[in-house]
Amino acid sequence: MKFIYLVFAISIINAALSEAQKKEINDGYDVITSMYEMHKDSWYKNFSFKQLTTFYGQNEEVARTQIWYEVMSLPGKLAIKFDEKQSNNGILFKEGTQYGFANGQLIQQMERTHDLLVLGFDVYHQNPETTAKQLTGNNYDLTKMYKDEWQDRPVYVVGVERPDTTLPQFWIDVERMVFVRNFTVGRQNTIQEVQFNKYEKLGNAWVAPEVIFKANGQIGLLEEYTEMKIPETVNPEIFEPETFVSAKWE
Repeated sequence: MKFIYLVFAISIINAALSEAQKKEINDGYDVITSMYEMHKDSWYKNFSFKQLTTFYGQNEEVARTQIWYEVMSLPGKLAIKFDEKQSNNGILFKEGTQYGFANGQLIQQMERTHDLLVLGFDVYHQNPETTAKQLTGNNYDLTKMYKDEWQDRPVYVVGVERPDTTLPQFWIDVERMVFVRNFTVGRQNTIQEVQFNKYEKLGNAWVAPEVIFKANGQIGLLEEYTEMKIPETVNPEIFEPETFVSAKWE
């Protein structure tokens, strides 16, 4: 009899704790803190993959395709080479700066916080206060949030208090605490949408091998990942602007 009472008491305590945890998610700050706490000890540090990139033109017709090779070192570093790993063309994102390379030459350097890198990956490897600063700097209002559903799964929608896709917002899967969707305002007030789809386990964490980019509801770009790996180490020269072009990719 005592055992039954003990089990009953434990179930009540667990239910109370679960409810308390739910109540803690009141705004975007709580969401990104929960994302960090859930995956900080299990999310991969390095990630590499091959990507089939499909570009769409008018009427959502395929305009062209291209292979990209990408590697991350988290937080804050993403390198992309076009066509082949030793290509002279690519893009480097490093700690808030974007570098563009063409024909082996640096042709672009600009400040940019890559919100998809932050929301999809960096959030699990850096202090939530850092993530909050980066996201508010990209015009997400972390004080506003509501719950919705996306692809038959509950989500937190951060940045708005009710459905309104004309304002910056990001969507987080409630159970998995992973980024699944966002809306931002682009040039000429176009509504930009990004989806992280088809999540699957990768190591002890998650990855979305399909990424869709839309503008005003029309698909513009599709990314499909293959050859996904979690390398123990990555050549640090890949992430230096001075050696990005010449650095050896594994």
